[in-house]
Amino acid sequence: MQTLANALPTPGPTRVTRDPEFYCRDVIFKVEGVLFKVSRRPFEEDSEAFSTAFALPPLDYPDGIEGSSDANPIELGGIDADEFRSLLRVLFPGAHDISRTMSKDQWISALKLATMWDFENVRQKAIAELLKLVPLHGERVRLARVYDIPGWIEPALLKLVQQDTLNASDLEALGWATVAKLIQIRESVSFKDCCACPCNYCTIAHVQSRPHGSHPPPVTVAQLRRATDFSSHIREAFGPELF
Repeated sequence: MQTLANALPTPGPTRVTRDPEFYCRDVIFKVEGVLFKVSRRPFEEDSEAFSTAFALPPLDYPDGIEGSSDANPIELGGIDADEFRSLLRVLFPGAHDISRTMSKDQWISALKLATMWDFENVRQKAIAELLKLVPLHGERVRLARVYDIPGWIEPALLKLVQQDTLNASDLEALGWATVAKLIQIRESVSFKDCCACPCNYCTIAHVQSRPHGSHPPPVTVAQLRRATDFSSHIREAFGPELF
């Protein structure tokens, strides 16, 4: 009885090639004494830094090409293993919802390495997640300065000027020089004699209709500060720092 294999035509000798989409090569990294074996593809395709490095002619080592074995891994210095794990979780999410499983600190680590090694897609994803995970405006300014996040600094500084007080966490995140500028901006705008009517209440409170003869509730300086747009003062004080 003829089998299926016998029934099929026998292919002649052909040149064997590697499929560009479904043939993945592994690479082995070493970070803080920990070995990581992952696909080379996102490092070659998504990172300008790694794609340039991988394009260089391989050096001839006794243990083989660098990154091809546990005996000769590519050693990554200046980072820790947890930071590298965070980056790998974004590069290889698998079936996990990383937006739920990764913490703020892990996203910051992913942003740090993505910025260092030019993983632009990872960087944008980390920035989007951190926008949800970092509610403190002082910390947003700090992260924007460290990792060159455009569009974060000016809105955060505006909120800091408008808020009632600048606390210790703001000082720690911003530094004395920035806090001094914010205080100067706050004090540069006076709310004295801002009422336009003789009732000794600010006109902001009159936007709502009131029964005839009744007084609107008094408006505090804190309310006025929160309603004031200090954007021009911030741009003048910080200039190119806002990028």
